[in-house]
Amino acid sequence: MTNSAPKVSIVIPTYNRPGLLTRAIQSVLNQTYQNFEIVVVDDSLDNETEKVVKNFNENRIKYIRNETKTNLPMARNKGVRESGQDSKYIAFLDDDDIWLPQFLEKTVTELEEKKDLVMVFPLMELRSKDNKKIGKTQCNPKTNFWEQIIGTGCVIRKEIFTKENFWYDERKFIDDLDFGVRVLKNHKWECIPEVLMVYYPYPLPGEVSASSALPIKEIEGFYEKHYLTYSRLGKKALGFFYFKVGREFLKTGEIKKGRSNLLKAFLTYPHPRHLLYFLVSLFFPSLFQSIRLRILKYKIFQGQI
Repeated sequence: MTNSAPKVSIVIPTYNRPGLLTRAIQSVLNQTYQNFEIVVVDDSLDNETEKVVKNFNENRIKYIRNETKTNLPMARNKGVRESGQDSKYIAFLDDDDIWLPQFLEKTVTELEEKKDLVMVFPLMELRSKDNKKIGKTQCNPKTNFWEQIIGTGCVIRKEIFTKENFWYDERKFIDDLDFGVRVLKNHKWECIPEVLMVYYPYPLPGEVSASSALPIKEIEGFYEKHYLTYSRLGKKALGFFYFKVGREFLKTGEIKKGRSNLLKAFLTYPHPRHLLYFLVSLFFPSLFQSIRLRILKYKIFQGQI
């Protein structure tokens, strides 16, 4: 790697998961692309995470300990603000995910070669926390800006924050999607059609939820903030909006609100996926707190799991 290679700041928010953080950091240190710094933003209640970071004895790791617990968008914003002034790109990595060795090399190359792109991300292999392969994400060139999130696995130009003044909404209103809607409305992005990351969204066998349920006020906050935006974009966008909100309500156990929004999604934009999820909400609402529903979606709509 030459000295002209642009620097990347990798922001890793973490909370009481020192073992997983070790795995995440090691996956960054194993990269074929080595001009980076790691910014660990720690919300943990004890000193175990700090010990993990110090054990690496790596001067490219910047450790930040919050005095009081924050939240994910606040931690990401802080990580960006604390990143080196010479960094050109920001990459986000959740503490329970890992990158494959060529992640940085291929994402940075894509951004360097295509100056009109503001953000790139690769395919992700999905695994359970006991490392069982479940499937992988897919690149869809027809994805609209209003359904694209910016979160773990995304590499974005730092100037989006420092010059254009886009930041995560710290009220945590479905923050990955909220940030994507605002940033990508007037910017181009691209998916790299190669698996370069492993994503762990699922619990160990016997655990309750397949993904963390958001507090109801955060779902309602997203609804209030973005309803007019989606309604002005047409029926397809509004159908997606109801679909997203409905699923989030069902994860929290708000069955009535979830069903209502899923029905609105189907009536607004009659897509088979909307109908499937509405029917599941009628007869098997507990599936929204399980891995099985996402596996079913992969089988039906993507041809794989």
